[in-house]
Amino acid sequence: MANDLSARQWNLDTPASFGTANAILWRGNVRILQIEWSGYAASATVVIKDQNNKIVWSQKADAAILTPIRVSNIGWANGICLDTLSSGAVTLYTG
Repeated sequence: MANDLSARQWNLDTPASFGTANAILWRGNVRILQIEWSGYAASATVVIKDQNNKIVWSQKADAAILTPIRVSNIGWANGICLDTLSSGAVTLYTG
């Protein structure tokens, strides 16, 4: 699967490190209501940045708890880059 930004629920599974071609998935402001990370391995990491290389959200997996991780009320971001995703998939709920 490839990154899908066609609806208000963005499904991301293909990272691109900041500064590489097509790394910025969305340019401009976006309101992030919730982020969900699922299907990841015990040593996985995820990092989401804005288009200015500032971290919007990052998380390391806890080997003892491999259930989906959900965070709410992230707020506004100036662009989106899925900089790091070592395993699993990320769902961004926008509004």
